[in-house]
Amino acid sequence: MTDTAKTVCVVGATGGIGAAVARRFAQLGFRLVLMDLAASPVKTLAAELGGEAAAIDVADADSVARAFAAARENAAALDALVLASGVVETATALADETDETWSRMLAVNLTGVFLCCRAADDWLRDGGRIVTISSSAARSGGLATGPAYAAAKGGVEALTKAMANLFAPRQITVNCVAPGATDTPMLDAHPPERIAAIAAANPLGRIATPDDVAAAIAFLASKEAAYLTGVVLPVNGGQRMD
Repeated sequence: MTDTAKTVCVVGATGGIGAAVARRFAQLGFRLVLMDLAASPVKTLAAELGGEAAAIDVADADSVARAFAAARENAAALDALVLASGVVETATALADETDETWSRMLAVNLTGVFLCCRAADDWLRDGGRIVTISSSAARSGGLATGPAYAAAKGGVEALTKAMANLFAPRQITVNCVAPGATDTPMLDAHPPERIAAIAAANPLGRIATPDDVAAAIAFLASKEAAYLTGVVLPVNGGQRMD
């Protein structure tokens, strides 16, 4: 890494996809600013990859503001922002969808994306990149993940398009990846037989790896993707082709 290296901020950096994204950008020579919950191993990951760490709770506006303010003290400008924080539910019956679960799904998966985009507004360089993460549940209705998760991820896709319009005058692109089932700890919320059935039904015969998703995110953050904005890119092995 050189003094002219580009800087990426990965929020949710210790999750299955977030960690793969952090490693991918480290390989590409980016300076890393890694954010995650204070109780997560974000400091350990940052030390391993030669980056900087900041504690953040994306569901708390004050925590987001503090984390971004602290990060800016060490990195004057940002080239790419990847928003990988997320929580999942497994409620498949309306009676199981509690008020608390509904609120948490939206706070972490949707409101957190908005708060981070707002906090990064004047930190991002003109010509920068924002990449959000949705889910195939946004299109399927969350048959295996519940209505709150599906609604939040559908909101992420709509918010991505709104942010793409707002950031376009500065040539900042805002795009979204929508993974299908991915081999991360979040998948452990589902029983093994459901995971096996999902893999068997996929045209490519497997579920995604975190590296599959990280590769798509790295492309959307690259100069080659400069004319793509407001795009939702399915990364699902053909699970959905709409």
